[in-house]
Amino acid sequence: MADKKDEVVLSIRNMSESFGRNRVLDHINLDVKRGTVMGLMGENGAGKSTMMKCLFGTYQKDEGNIYLKGKEVSFSGPKDALENGIAMVHQELNQVLNQTVMENMWLGRFPMKHGLVDDQKMYEDTKAIFDDLDIQVNPKVKIGTLKVSQKQMIEIAKAVSYNSKVIVMDEPTSSLTQTEIDQLFEQIHKLKEAGIAIVYISHRMEEIFKVSDSI
Repeated sequence: MADKKDEVVLSIRNMSESFGRNRVLDHINLDVKRGTVMGLMGENGAGKSTMMKCLFGTYQKDEGNIYLKGKEVSFSGPKDALENGIAMVHQELNQVLNQTVMENMWLGRFPMKHGLVDDQKMYEDTKAIFDDLDIQVNPKVKIGTLKVSQKQMIEIAKAVSYNSKVIVMDEPTSSLTQTEIDQLFEQIHKLKEAGIAIVYISHRMEEIFKVSDSI
């Protein structure tokens, strides 16, 4: 039996995308294995973000196929991708700053009880994920009061809450200090141990070589 680590979770085959006469992606192939970090590098304009937007259904690709755990998929948009186990932590965080951490975690899918939001279950579910990831944040505080690195950890926890098989991180260290970067790498290690595959987009070569299993 093949080692679980050798299991290809996400596979992109012959993906192409053009904007008018500008061919941004030209028959791209990519395999991402379970519990590993795939470093995705390229200068500005190389097509990294375009490829991810095609993956998430933000753009509809011109050619090619996407397979998730061997099954061909084509997502209508980011919500569809999330619900099928592919999440993305964006460089620009999009959070409701005057709401609590746990409200941001479960926005659009609050647990309900007798027709009302079940705050206790929302707190317990959030706390359980935070404990697994060793995130030291009170789920009841306003997310706007947190540091950038803490807000980013919340986005990673939110991705985990969807039972994601693949998490894409887009330039995740652009606003972090070195200490916060070290904390992020610890989180990535925990995700790998849980069998989650990471696509790590960065132009910082020292980070790519430190955190990636393949590039």
